[in-house]
Amino acid sequence: MKFQQRLMMVSSAAMLGLVFILLLYSPGVMHVPSGHHATRHRRALSIDYDFDPSQWSASLQNVQCEQNSDFTKLDNATIFTQNLPEKTNYNLYKNNQYKMQHPQVEGNKEMINVIILPHSHVDAGWLQSVEEYYVNHVKGILNNMVKKLNLYKDMTFVWAETVFLSMWWNELEDDVKYQVRRLLQRGQLEIALGGWVMSDEASTHYPSVIDQLMEGQQWVSENLHTKPVNSWAIDPFGHSGTMPYLWKQSGMENMVIQRVHQAIKATLVSQKALEFNWRQNWDFSGTSDILCHVMPYVYYGMQYACGPDKQICAMYDYGKPKSLKEEPTGREITKKNIASQARYLHEQYKKKAGLYKYSTVLVPVGDDFRFDTSQEWDKHYHNYKKVIEYINKQNWNMTIQFGTLKDYFRLLRHEELSKGKDVDGSFPVLKGDFFPYSDQNSEYWTGYFSTRPFHKQLSRDIENNLRSADILSTLAYSECKKHGVDFERHHDVARQLQEVRRNLGLFLHHDAITGTAKPHVVEDYENKLLKAFNLSQDVISITTQNLLTYCEHDDPIILSPERYRRDAYSLPGKYTVAVMKRGTKLIYFNPVAHERTEMVTLVVDSFNIEIKNSQQFNIPFQINPVFKSATNFHESQFEIVFQLEIPAFGFETYTIYQVDRNIYGYWSTVETLNTEPVKNNENMKFKVRNYGDIDRISNIENEFMKASFDKKGVLNRMYDKSSGTFSKVELDFMSYSSEGSGAYIFYPSGKAETLLEKIVPKIRVIKGLFMEQIQVVYKNIYHSMTLFDIASSQGQGLHIENKLDMRAKDMSDHEIIMRINSDVKNVDGSFYTDQNGYQLIGRKTIFNRRIETNYYPVTTMVVLEDSVKRLTLHTKQSHGVASLHQGSVEVMLDRKVMSDDNRGLGEGVFDNRPTISNFILHFERKSSAIPVKNFHFTFPSLVSSVINEGLQQPIQTMFTTVRNDILLSKFHPKNQSIPCDMSVVGLKNLVTSDLVYNGSSLIIHRRKFDCNYLAAGLQCPLSRTNPTLSSLLPNIPITSTRETTLTHLHSKGNVPLDMELSIRPMEMMSFLLDLS
Repeated sequence: MKFQQRLMMVSSAAMLGLVFILLLYSPGVMHVPSGHHATRHRRALSIDYDFDPSQWSASLQNVQCEQNSDFTKLDNATIFTQNLPEKTNYNLYKNNQYKMQHPQVEGNKEMINVIILPHSHVDAGWLQSVEEYYVNHVKGILNNMVKKLNLYKDMTFVWAETVFLSMWWNELEDDVKYQVRRLLQRGQLEIALGGWVMSDEASTHYPSVIDQLMEGQQWVSENLHTKPVNSWAIDPFGHSGTMPYLWKQSGMENMVIQRVHQAIKATLVSQKALEFNWRQNWDFSGTSDILCHVMPYVYYGMQYACGPDKQICAMYDYGKPKSLKEEPTGREITKKNIASQARYLHEQYKKKAGLYKYSTVLVPVGDDFRFDTSQEWDKHYHNYKKVIEYINKQNWNMTIQFGTLKDYFRLLRHEELSKGKDVDGSFPVLKGDFFPYSDQNSEYWTGYFSTRPFHKQLSRDIENNLRSADILSTLAYSECKKHGVDFERHHDVARQLQEVRRNLGLFLHHDAITGTAKPHVVEDYENKLLKAFNLSQDVISITTQNLLTYCEHDDPIILSPERYRRDAYSLPGKYTVAVMKRGTKLIYFNPVAHERTEMVTLVVDSFNIEIKNSQQFNIPFQINPVFKSATNFHESQFEIVFQLEIPAFGFETYTIYQVDRNIYGYWSTVETLNTEPVKNNENMKFKVRNYGDIDRISNIENEFMKASFDKKGVLNRMYDKSSGTFSKVELDFMSYSSEGSGAYIFYPSGKAETLLEKIVPKIRVIKGLFMEQIQVVYKNIYHSMTLFDIASSQGQGLHIENKLDMRAKDMSDHEIIMRINSDVKNVDGSFYTDQNGYQLIGRKTIFNRRIETNYYPVTTMVVLEDSVKRLTLHTKQSHGVASLHQGSVEVMLDRKVMSDDNRGLGEGVFDNRPTISNFILHFERKSSAIPVKNFHFTFPSLVSSVINEGLQQPIQTMFTTVRNDILLSKFHPKNQSIPCDMSVVGLKNLVTSDLVYNGSSLIIHRRKFDCNYLAAGLQCPLSRTNPTLSSLLPNIPITSTRETTLTHLHSKGNVPLDMELSIRPMEMMSFLLDLS
């Protein structure tokens, strides 16, 4: 080799060495604890989308904080549901019923218009599976509906659940389909709500509710050529304030509900407010108003529909008895008895009319799975027809007719207009919700908030997968079009996504996600959910490979998801990733429209590894042990933790290589208490400290906080490093003993008792460069708390994971809670829970009432606050929650109840599965002391919103050990994040029943936030300007765009791609995009 060549090589090596040293010692965004050995090896992770550090500002410059909207002001004329309890009589009267006072009706001064509304309530699974119900009942109902409505031209019928219509439609001849459409056109048949199911309103997350509503209404529009204008939700066990907003955004103007606390109904009756304009808390102009009709009596069945006397109403029920022990109650109308029968019914209708402001009366005629035989249709029609004709001929100031909801609300609104919209002649305005629900006997339906939590958690996992798969399939379809090729697997992907969507939508049914179905029906839901999970994972792998290969390599699929579920009843797991010398590729996808910097964890089979990012920089990582027993580490499984930076909707590829010696990995320190000494293999470099049974306080910390734990491993204090203040915060696991609890009802025998008093738990504390964690093993409970050492929002909360197994016999008739006691001084028992993840609503604990009456549903977060600070507990799954003492919040984790609660199920719930639950505990201090003024609602801080978004939408992880050069190292469809206060609720391709592309759906939500809290650690802009569609989706070629209603049934007009989207806080906008 010539000298010049040697000199050039040495110079090149020196230059590379200099670059390496610069990278090695440059200050990155990672915090390294003072004195840690890693301070000698800090690395820059600078890549082309590194965010501007100035965005990590604590000051809020968003236009929301400059607007002077005073959300503390309240309209005294508005009915707030939180104020109703103090005006309500909760005493029980005869038959353990709440009393409803009927006004005295002296004659008929005004004409009463009565609409008889035939219907059949069909559960999409409960005592039978959805398929069993279809074969045994629903098919007969729908077949007879077509025959009888064609025969009886003045009879009507209302239907709600699209899942059954879809099953039936596939079996019909074209002539019958034509007849169904003609019945709709004639107004004899109405599709109300039109969602895939009649969803639960307590435990459901709003993106999934929108998804199943869109699936159902799109099917109805395509196949039946009609668009629902009224909502019919008569069986959910309490009603959320978010649903009326979603219904209104979908184009519906009126709604009917039933299951409201009977004592609260009586209070509404006293104010003539059983019909009201339901308005959102943030709305002061009425743009969100939807007219709501509340059925007045205990149940929607015929015995409770005509008036207050159920014995009289039962005489007009001509259906078959529900059991062999029951006798038919219907009394045939004859010439001999018609005068008396008509008089009875007239009196009942008149009394029912007295409950409402107006003289238009809705009388539902139906019950569960009614009208499934020809005889039942005939008997109801002929007997009601006789009574209708008789009463209409009398001088009783009453007209009766068969009708639909459209007919009822048309007459009702006409009456309102005819009387003038003055103070006495218009509907009252109501804000709030109707939880908790009680029908009778002071028994509260607050148990189902936490029944069968395994399935609630599984459904949220599927929701996350489906949303990611939808976004990826849309991007793949668009990218292939851009490259001039077809997305060859579009049809297969569309079919798979449709099945996922419909299986998940089915589970939102109000007897499914609630956990209140028979065990064999639960198993049917489980199998459908497992299939949905696996199909969604497949689609994510297919579309990811498509995007990372320029649409050229769809087969074979070489990407595997990191997470798996082996069966429908076990905890989810993570694959151990095999690290190859030639490299194992990791692919990360960010499903949100905000850039993210997070610590991610991965289980690998070796510690002698190195990790390189897409720019071939070496990435430092922490090595944690994986325990195979209390005293032994796995020798072939290791958890690694490293920092990931990923743009909005983007992919980043990392490669792990097996090497001879680990240079960039940092071994964690492991502390153990109450166990035998842990054996550390000589090849492992963990620093193990065994403290035995020493009474020792443990700590974990990061840049923001320090958490301390007592000798039982439970949290007892937190230190805020930014303010230099301590907060009292004590965590405990406790149990309620059941006295009368069942699947629906929560009825404890007394106060909760701690589970930890006599337990000596095994405690492990893991400390390292990027995260610190405490792991505590109790009897039946595994509990961990983690702090990630990172300056983004991920580092600002304490991450909690619980694994609870209630299968043991000694857990029978126990309901387990996690309680957190803090020094937050919330006033008068006030706290806030989210409603379906869309908004926060105020709650008020009534301390002199039983525990179960103060339980509420939570979907994503619960908040306590005082004039100085706020505690937010973020949750990844639905639960029941309460705040029974000042500064306290408790979450019910699971329940094993052995008795039936007499609500129809016929048994308790004791098929418990091992269940995982995830939370983030987040403390914030106000920028200045501000007393809490509005107890009816509040808003999360901006940081809290971002933390919750990260919890609900985790980064998707895939890997492959197949050697290949076909995968792109990264894919960045967006150059920058959208504003922090905006989120993309959904981006997906729509397809017809034949799976033909039918446009792409985009839904954007602008979140309102509380400006009184600092906003450090954000990676999204606090923009003063509104985004445009071209900035939201800069690299997607869009042919045309229309703004529409939420489910895209009604068009609002074309939208130029460069037009600023002016979305008011708390509102959503929906767009139908053409990407073809």
